[in-house]
Amino acid sequence: MPVRPRLSLCLLPFLTHLLAAQVLDPLVVTATRAPRPLSELPVAVDVFTSADLAASPALSIDDALKSSAAFSLFRRQGSLAANPTTQGVSLRNLGPNGAGRTLVLVDGVPLNDPFGGWVAWTKAPRLSLTAAEIVRGGGSSTWGSAALGGTVQLFGPASAGPDASMTRIQFEAGEYGTVGGELAHTTVNGANAFTLNARALHSDGYRRAAPASSGPVDRSTDLDLGVVQLGWTHTTEQGTRGTVTARLFREERGNGTPLQRNRTEEALVSAHVTGRRDLLGRPADWTATAYAQTQEFSNRFTSVADDRASEIAVLDQYAVPADAAGAATTATWSDRDQSTTVGADARWVSGETRENYFRSGDDFIRNRRAGGEQTIAGVFVHHDRVLATDWRGSLAARVDAWQLGDGHRIETDRTNGAIVRSDTLPDRDGVEFSPRAGLVWQATSAWRFHGAVYSAFRVPTLNELYRPFRIGSDITEANPELAPESLRGIEVGTTWATTTSSLRLNLFANELEDAVSNVTLGTGPGVVPGVGFVPAGGLGRRRENLEQVDVRGVEITGTWRPDPALSLRFDYLFSDARNAATDRWLPQVPEHTVVMGAGWVLAPDWTLNVQGRYLSAAFEDDENSLVLNAVTTIDLRIAKRLGEGREVFLAVENVFDEDVITRRDSSGRIELGTPRFSRVGLTWQW
Repeated sequence: MPVRPRLSLCLLPFLTHLLAAQVLDPLVVTATRAPRPLSELPVAVDVFTSADLAASPALSIDDALKSSAAFSLFRRQGSLAANPTTQGVSLRNLGPNGAGRTLVLVDGVPLNDPFGGWVAWTKAPRLSLTAAEIVRGGGSSTWGSAALGGTVQLFGPASAGPDASMTRIQFEAGEYGTVGGELAHTTVNGANAFTLNARALHSDGYRRAAPASSGPVDRSTDLDLGVVQLGWTHTTEQGTRGTVTARLFREERGNGTPLQRNRTEEALVSAHVTGRRDLLGRPADWTATAYAQTQEFSNRFTSVADDRASEIAVLDQYAVPADAAGAATTATWSDRDQSTTVGADARWVSGETRENYFRSGDDFIRNRRAGGEQTIAGVFVHHDRVLATDWRGSLAARVDAWQLGDGHRIETDRTNGAIVRSDTLPDRDGVEFSPRAGLVWQATSAWRFHGAVYSAFRVPTLNELYRPFRIGSDITEANPELAPESLRGIEVGTTWATTTSSLRLNLFANELEDAVSNVTLGTGPGVVPGVGFVPAGGLGRRRENLEQVDVRGVEITGTWRPDPALSLRFDYLFSDARNAATDRWLPQVPEHTVVMGAGWVLAPDWTLNVQGRYLSAAFEDDENSLVLNAVTTIDLRIAKRLGEGREVFLAVENVFDEDVITRRDSSGRIELGTPRFSRVGLTWQW
């Protein structure tokens, strides 16, 4: 489907204005787990500066990262209105699902939910972020299981190392009863630095239900959240720096009707140490990270009457407790011609869903507890070196051991306490090998070619293994027998980069075996084998391993600064993502994604940032029968500097109020994404 004219006017300059002078080469950490110049990496990486993130019109971090065409959540809904269980990240449309196949980190600590793998984006302290990196594809396999589809890392105070006292505050208010504030404060006292980051946000929200699908029972998706993060950094005379961070988070959301609500509470403590010392007879840069996390999640599902006038609760997941702990260490030896990084890490997760189900009259008559433990530990080595003049090669290998234990599913009759089902699932374990090889040729000062082959894996989350869920009349069963996913990938590309422009072309192909997907097994009303009773108009689904998913695509990314006051960017993703057994498209995958943006200094104190994003049509379901529309949305942000450290801004998302269909069910009901959403704000730093 062609891109709308108003979005495509900026395309020509990216392809016709390329100048020949060398650009600055940013350091990238996430691709190899050690700082490497971007020009030496054989895989595609997107780098966002703090200025890029601050200039985005988006209120949420995930929407800001959609400046990359490769980045998307499971559904087209942003995190401010989506159920947390649908906030998993997909890169390059590699089989989107709620758990996601992308590792998301904040200062080296996983942001992915310990039980479900999805991401609570509101936990991250946006105001103090110093950078963000997106490694597209499985070329970042040195991170292990969760990074099968790629890695996103957000860098905050723990990464930057605070060197000066600073206070920054931001207040904003907008449509749909939205009001919020954020504080980022740093106090430096000699070798010690103390940081405080805090954020509170309330929104009455908007109705996700399309007008034709809405009824008296439908409500707005309200949101209340609060997060506080404290940090202490100490730097020794030898340059070793250690940071201890503690975070408390609470979020409560409405899911579109009075009875459908969810809540998340979390506490996390982490420590991060970096330094330089002699290891194995040579100077090495080393890092060590450790963290512990405890979380509580609750979620309620309902069945709504056909006339949308009433609802009844059908599944009450009143508690989903989860605990996680992990540690990692790396050491890097490098000189002008070569670099070697070795490391090890481990992560342990324990979680359980506790829920009431099987409604009879005014109450539930069954209770279910299902969950288990997961441990993954790995070691890796990455080496790159100059092979010849203008040629650089790299090899990496990682070995992981994983174990699933304490798997259980116990169901009881709440009326008399009798156990009606008691499953003790056998422990499972395995070993996975993830190699990668890459090559970079710097053909001229501005032009280089790069390519990589790699493999990666992912162990299913506890959520996929043990937690069923229900949306309306559609029921999806868990599957404790799911096998780990495995990926084989290749990408080749070329990059032209100058002081004022850049153009990157990338081709990629991935084969994903045993991809976890929600597979339709039957329709209601009646009993669907493997699912149970499904009501009229509902679908019975079960998480299954697909034999193979093929994802192939093309990426074209360009930037151009024709004037110091004007910058333009363009990002295009073509992806063909299909179930190899059926040749059907994967759900939620558009064939074409286009992002265009412009930043313009209108006057010394005025700036304008505009971004357009086009998505071609996609399918809601694995049978390719329910279509999600093609759509273009435009966002903008205009800001005025009031003086040193002060700025006021107006931001508008979805300026033309386009209908973005995020969900369509078998009954024809439609849900929509963010409508036009305007807000104003003030940022003040001193």
